[in-house]
Amino acid sequence: MPENLHDLLERDDPVALRRIERALSSGDIRNEAVDTVLSALIWRRCTTGKNGVLGAVLNHECASRVSVLAEHLDRVGASDAAQAMRDLREQIPLEDEQIQFGLIDWVDANPDITRHAGTLADGVDDLAPKIWSYMQECQAELPDPRIPDKRQGLFARLFSG
Repeated sequence: MPENLHDLLERDDPVALRRIERALSSGDIRNEAVDTVLSALIWRRCTTGKNGVLGAVLNHECASRVSVLAEHLDRVGASDAAQAMRDLREQIPLEDEQIQFGLIDWVDANPDITRHAGTLADGVDDLAPKIWSYMQECQAELPDPRIPDKRQGLFARLFSG
């Protein structure tokens, strides 16, 4: 049975972060709290994989927020992630507008950035508890969309998040 975001936030542990991200992304309500939560959730998703912190500039969804990511990460209390984003950004001599669509080709041509990003990843803790706490603190500013259940069935692993 689908639940609403505010119902989920009554729990102590972070749950359904990817489904919450999808629900907030597709919603009509945009404000500072929603944008901050979305930035943090997108950053977490894009940097959790094998690319680590470098995923912040490789993935279009994350790179499109490059100008506000560090600020939003600080706002949710993820100062280590915010600092890693600032340090990564300092190593890329491009304007935000050039980064916004992702930098796969640029990274391929500048392999030192991959090594540098690898060192930054070591100091970044999982953001889930910090994002969750932030959402609980600003619950009144967040919309209350329905959060669909996990997909069930044969192809659920292919399409789940």
